[in-house]
Amino acid sequence: MATGPAWQLRGDILEVCSCNVTCPCNVGGDPTKSPCDAIWGLHIQQGSHGSTRLNDVNLALYFRIPGKVFEGNWTLGGCIDQRASQQQVDALLAILSGQSGGVFGALAGLIGKMLAPQRGAVSFEKKNGNARVNVPGLLEAGSESIPNPMPGQPPLDSKISGVLVPVFAGAVSIRRGTIMKSSDPNLSFEHRGSSSVIGTFDLKGP
Repeated sequence: MATGPAWQLRGDILEVCSCNVTCPCNVGGDPTKSPCDAIWGLHIQQGSHGSTRLNDVNLALYFRIPGKVFEGNWTLGGCIDQRASQQQVDALLAILSGQSGGVFGALAGLIGKMLAPQRGAVSFEKKNGNARVNVPGLLEAGSESIPNPMPGQPPLDSKISGVLVPVFAGAVSIRRGTIMKSSDPNLSFEHRGSSSVIGTFDLKGP
């Protein structure tokens, strides 16, 4: 059962995963290859957990899914912005662990192994319709627009709505990953040219 005060998080999210462009898991399909590695970069524009404000904090989550997404047994790691106070860190850990309910409470049952949370210089940048997340010494992920197969036409800017993964709010923009790399010795991987989407999140609990 969820415990703790009410909370809400709103902001921008970048997803890069090891599926081919574009990831079928987001629309109810199976990953194009197993295991599926992924990184989420999140920038909280506005957020709170009880009286603790969480505005302008960045997060990076990285995980490995051994098979079908909703069959579980994920390995999950995370890094919280080193600019966050200890009070903010405690609030975010309560949310991300699922203790405070909401979407992370629903996803908690899919986690088979939780890595120890880390602190780092988490940067999140959006520019020209693309995004990038970086934690020096730990991970990096970025997106680029997909070239148009029609000669002389601008890059694609496709969007899809009704994404199954419940973190996204509204339509997401389809992109291609330039890099997705984790150097964590407990969960390391590197992929290029794989699937990416950019969107927003609007979450609350319990």
